[in-house]
Amino acid sequence: MNGICILLSQFSKERISLNTKYLLYIFLLSNILFGEDLPKSWKDYWHTSAQSILTNKSNQLILSSAALSAFTATKIDMRVKSYAQSQGLLSDPVSHFGDLYGGKWGHWILWSSIIVSSQMKNESKDILISKMQFSTLAMVTNGILTESMKRSFGRTRPNGSCCKSFPSGHTSHSFTMAAVASELYGKEMGILTYGLATLVAMSRINDNKHYLSDVIFGAALGTVVGRSFAMNYRNSMGNSLSVNPTPQFRLQLTIPL
Repeated sequence: MNGICILLSQFSKERISLNTKYLLYIFLLSNILFGEDLPKSWKDYWHTSAQSILTNKSNQLILSSAALSAFTATKIDMRVKSYAQSQGLLSDPVSHFGDLYGGKWGHWILWSSIIVSSQMKNESKDILISKMQFSTLAMVTNGILTESMKRSFGRTRPNGSCCKSFPSGHTSHSFTMAAVASELYGKEMGILTYGLATLVAMSRINDNKHYLSDVIFGAALGTVVGRSFAMNYRNSMGNSLSVNPTPQFRLQLTIPL
């Protein structure tokens, strides 16, 4: 717990994004409210999951393919931007929904579904806490990685605002949630949540907040983070929750659109 408090202090000084700090505080609050630190090896779980983001061969393939695709997409970023602004990819209400889901609503919907489904299944408090920690740690890790990359690349947004365009945070957050939901609820829910994540990616281009290349890598990053935590969560629970594997995510240049 002390390590998380130090981490919070450091990121507060850095003025990390409100979304990431919010998730960190929720994680701390969940531990305080429940009065227990479950699973007991959550620090090792976090470390192992985060490590597999880069060490897992499938993740390496996804990230390398996404990096190549994003680099290639930079050659058509301006054309896609011009088309999106002149023709529109989505209607205003749909695009607004995508913005809200990827920025404010998505994690609350996911957490609420975990609590409600656990109550309906009469699951133990230990299982509920484990699911909450699984989902929160995945989203926090994605938020930290995304924010760090934004600061490192410093890319100006297509609307001219500075300087956090690459990668798309809304997109990476949504794809992390999709991977978590797919792990907890199965393939059918995964299809729905990955569809919503794709909608979020489209809304970011439509709203002139991100380039095509931003959302391509954001989608890959979120998927890889979610997959890593899902695989380790499955192993830590010993397959006792009858969860389904997160589906393989095949990256193509057209997926974020």
